[in-house]
Amino acid sequence: MLCVPVDEEIPEASDSVVKAITDVIEMDSKRVPKEKLGCITRCSKHIFNAIKISKNEAASADDFLPTLIYIVLKANPPRLQSNIQYITRFCNPSRLMTGEDGYYFTNLCCAVAFIEKLDGQSLNLSAEEFELYMSGQASPHWTQGEGASSSSPGSSALSQVHKRLDLLTGLGERQDSVIEKARQLESDLIDWTDEVEQKVQSVLESFPPDLPKPAPAATSASAIDSENVENEGLPPPLQPQVFAG
Repeated sequence: MLCVPVDEEIPEASDSVVKAITDVIEMDSKRVPKEKLGCITRCSKHIFNAIKISKNEAASADDFLPTLIYIVLKANPPRLQSNIQYITRFCNPSRLMTGEDGYYFTNLCCAVAFIEKLDGQSLNLSAEEFELYMSGQASPHWTQGEGASSSSPGSSALSQVHKRLDLLTGLGERQDSVIEKARQLESDLIDWTDEVEQKVQSVLESFPPDLPKPAPAATSASAIDSENVENEGLPPPLQPQVFAG
């Protein structure tokens, strides 16, 4: 398992962990490579601070990388691979090869590579145990006699992770139940709509509406003249006369 030297039961250390997770997630919202690198740098500094608070001494590289892997797993930042490729392609190469931004970015790439190749052997687990943990069918619960002591910062951090994994498992089951009920409700609404349409159609067929017949339109000239009562008092038209000259 990852030996993460962070005790999240210490409020200051837990606060630094939350800030580190926030920074690595916020990286996706930034547009330029410099701002994305800034998120990675701030995340890494919060990690160093959490380790320092937990161990009461300066953090080393051996402490930093496992903790960074733990933060990435816990944060599950959106489009992480796309952001890394974006920084690699569009950032100034000299910036990635020198300075603290380049150092922290390199460590993030190593953490992602480790996660992509994660297997039971890398965590000192058998293949069966690894599959059980990855499928969510099992969750390791540490006791005083198993592995590190309960006062160890790494053990305490893992204990917090296990508790939250159990909580997420319960939330996942509740979510599945809600989704299933929502689908059933949608199906019931569709059936109800079809039933109402059939009943309305049946009523219309049994009692057809009595619509008045439209009056024929008067289009002939005689009909138009017959309605013009004002012309009845007029004298007859003059008849043309022919004179022989």
